[in-house]
Amino acid sequence: MKKIISFTDYYWPGYKAGGTIRAFMNQVDFLKNEFEFFIVTRNTDYTETTPYEGITPDRWTVIAPNVNVFYVSDANQTSKTFSSILKETRYDMVYIHLLFGFSYSILPLLLAKRQKYSHIIICPHGNLGSGALAVKPFRKKLFLGAARLTGYYNGTVFHSVTSHETADIQSHIGKNTRILLARELPRKISSPPLRKPKTTGKLSMVTVARISPEKNQLYALEILRQCKDHEIRYDLIGPVYDEAYWNKCKNLIESMSPNIKVNYRGSINSEKIPDELQTYDLMLLPTTGENFGHTILESFMAGCPVIISDRTPWKDLENAGIGRDIPLENPGGFKEAVEFFASMDSPGFETFSANAFRYAQAYVSNPEMLSENINLFNL
Repeated sequence: MKKIISFTDYYWPGYKAGGTIRAFMNQVDFLKNEFEFFIVTRNTDYTETTPYEGITPDRWTVIAPNVNVFYVSDANQTSKTFSSILKETRYDMVYIHLLFGFSYSILPLLLAKRQKYSHIIICPHGNLGSGALAVKPFRKKLFLGAARLTGYYNGTVFHSVTSHETADIQSHIGKNTRILLARELPRKISSPPLRKPKTTGKLSMVTVARISPEKNQLYALEILRQCKDHEIRYDLIGPVYDEAYWNKCKNLIESMSPNIKVNYRGSINSEKIPDELQTYDLMLLPTTGENFGHTILESFMAGCPVIISDRTPWKDLENAGIGRDIPLENPGGFKEAVEFFASMDSPGFETFSANAFRYAQAYVSNPEMLSENINLFNL
């Protein structure tokens, strides 16, 4: 059985980093009978400074068959520690997540190259998308320019999850970069959703994402402020990533008309999200860009239609009868979609909900995705 060592900022029991954790956890869950995973990660969750309870740091912990995790304390996130981990066992492959973080992206790649590892895979998780690059753009462009100039990524393989991400990698890393396409594996579906009837003229909506400009909650709130004819509840779930941006959101929330109720629920453990989604009529996510969008798929799994931007891999949702994907340049289209679902009666909505669940079932049961991910580690 091949041994895969992976470096990632956050892993179970963390959940606040969102899709990056969920994507890797799903991958490990599907592949742990094919490969043995050794995961090096922080001993704290995203935005937290308190270590995980019940976990001893700085040693290997077996959390499942063939799944070993080394939870690194703050003091030991060093070149010496990571170099020692890479030396203690000769792994078959090094799998590195994200591009721009130093401790768990840049440093592991430098050390793996120094120790002559020949099989190194980089998974950008959307870091090269236009929305992600728009955050701190000067620093990222400078890094990518230096990487191309020095051949920093020479000899590595990039893991792309969509054809669009493949194009992003070729554009920013190089046309001759070796890229393997392996779509992200979903959370396994356990049972059909249990949903309550919808009330005509009312709508409960949720956004599950960190509070940040790229997730575009402010845009969503501006849309809702224009909706005057229906009773709408809108909940925000996720950590505050950008305080200044959140302050703008709060100012807008205070100006909402009485028919719009907005609640910030903070972060919720990702294991509870599927059940939470079953309690809402709709997912609203006018994102500036998603590499995959796990919460979108999980909404479908929960029988919850979505209204999203057209900057995700999930397309043609109206024809599929599972929601809307709308250009951000068309805010009127978002308002119209919200009002369309708000005015819908329960039988009409049940059709959308059933369509969403069937769509998710078909996606999850696709055996090609599993083969792609197995092939990724069988270089």
